[in-house]
Amino acid sequence: MELSEIKRLRQKVGLSQTALAKKAGVSQAHIAKIESGKVDPRFSTVEKILQCLKEEEKDHCSTYMTTTIYGVQASDDVSTSARLMRKKNVSQLIVMRNEHIVGMITEEDLLRFHGDPHTSLVDDVMSDPPPTVSKNTSADTVREMLLEFPAVLVMDRDKAVGILTKTDLIKRT
Repeated sequence: MELSEIKRLRQKVGLSQTALAKKAGVSQAHIAKIESGKVDPRFSTVEKILQCLKEEEKDHCSTYMTTTIYGVQASDDVSTSARLMRKKNVSQLIVMRNEHIVGMITEEDLLRFHGDPHTSLVDDVMSDPPPTVSKNTSADTVREMLLEFPAVLVMDRDKAVGILTKTDLIKRT
């Protein structure tokens, strides 16, 4: 492998020189010199860089996530959530209290519900919030989680950027 390939691989996985340097434990300047051919790095350094690039190339869940996340407020009535599920053709909604995720309401929650949907609140019917993962979590890890949970939220820092359901991962096969 030519050292000039490092730049191509880095760009392919969408990493900056700085991000790659941080992951590989070298300086950004060193990455720049390697990519430009100005230095001849040690084998162990090249091996570390390539391992980092290979890790980034994995089958990440961000490839399969749905970026539109539908939700309701905990203070909404149950009928509002059922209407939104039908309208958007989804099987679950994230439940928010102001800006914070506090739960999820699913089709199963609605089927188990035995009250008046116009006077009962989502807060009284919802399930626990779904588990969360980062965008770089492998699709295989998420698949295992979906065997126990109806959905997994994909987070970037403290912000939900996507949701994964069984249907999303089935599409990848």
